[in-house]
Amino acid sequence: MLRKLFSAGELALIRKDFTEIWNQKLVRSSLLVLPVLLSLGLPLLFLLLAVLLPPEELDAGAFETLLGPSLPDVEMRGQMYYVFTNLICPMLFAMIPLMSATVSASCAFVGEKERGTMETLLLSPLSVRKLFQAKVAGCSLLSGLITWISFVLFFIVTTVGDIVTGAPFFFSLNWFILVFLMSPALTVLGVVFMVMISGRSKTTMEAMQVSGYIVFPVVMLFVGQITGLFILQWWMLLLVTALLAGVDVLLYNRGFSKFTAEKLLA
Repeated sequence: MLRKLFSAGELALIRKDFTEIWNQKLVRSSLLVLPVLLSLGLPLLFLLLAVLLPPEELDAGAFETLLGPSLPDVEMRGQMYYVFTNLICPMLFAMIPLMSATVSASCAFVGEKERGTMETLLLSPLSVRKLFQAKVAGCSLLSGLITWISFVLFFIVTTVGDIVTGAPFFFSLNWFILVFLMSPALTVLGVVFMVMISGRSKTTMEAMQVSGYIVFPVVMLFVGQITGLFILQWWMLLLVTALLAGVDVLLYNRGFSKFTAEKLLA
């Protein structure tokens, strides 16, 4: 399928980026450890706490006030697990496509300058536009793959948790929008954001540190509902996704305008 979308030169560049990303221990660890922790480790830990803690230590009073009638009429363990999977886990999951995109893009874009291979890359048969498109596509594909694997792990653990605790099945319209619509938009946002700052970053580590600026607004969006300011409805998530898509288009076009031989070699 990829052969129909990309030329042989573009596929070669994507494979080169994948290899270089995998060969860097710090980048590889970031792409593996963080998604596993957020999609598998924390949900599994909370499931164990929900099952093993004595009933008298479980309290969903604050969430009863926040959620009201939308809180399911099940045992306390089920209510706590429902709150975790529907209020906290969406924020954790949204971090995965965004962080994996910024980490991979920092290596693919800034890494070329750090390794001194940008000049060689510009001498390849691919035009600057093709180079830009292939790198953005490669980082987006890698982030998408990591996101999907993470969701499969999360789906398995959370489904088991719903059964064990008696909580309602977690997958709702909100989760559908988050996984199938918002996650791709966050992936592209992370990649094109790194393109924008690649000219100002000298090392991959520096670019990865700067990526925290783009993570903060997304975290605050979900923190708002955890603290009781509001509850994210499906139409809110859809609206945010549409805004993200608009920002993606603007940053992609602006990033391409900055991706020139003169600026890359400066």
